[in-house]
Amino acid sequence: MAHDDRSLPPHELWAALSWEARERVDAHVVRRARLRATREVLDAGVLPRPGLYACLELVHVREEILADRLVPPPPRDADTLTAGARALGRPVVALELEWDWDSWGTVLVLSAVDGAGERTCLAQWQGVPWDGPLAVAADVAGRLGAELRGPGADGP
Repeated sequence: MAHDDRSLPPHELWAALSWEARERVDAHVVRRARLRATREVLDAGVLPRPGLYACLELVHVREEILADRLVPPPPRDADTLTAGARALGRPVVALELEWDWDSWGTVLVLSAVDGAGERTCLAQWQGVPWDGPLAVAADVAGRLGAELRGPGADGP
């Protein structure tokens, strides 16, 4: 990610943050709370206020630096997702796979849909081949007797 012309590069922006702000940013980064970490940088009182992309870039750099401390992503295997869908307390009539985009790229979201049309996110994948999540979603849908909706086998 390139920084905008009016913002500091990541190492200078990090140096401009107070020790307390750095601690809060890293705490969010380690918990994989990217948006909270970005908000923390934006609200840290650095003047001139950094641009959004500079803050996102700093969070990305901190993720790379703290990679060995990041909490593992939640399990996204068929057993765990089936149990999560059954724990909703209402029958799941469909699973939906949808592509979404955030500041870090494409995200594949798996949602459970009940008879009233209410959606509950079960899992998200980012930076993985499309066929893995599709196979897991198909397995979970089969176990639940639910329809699988979403993009075809070709991916996004």
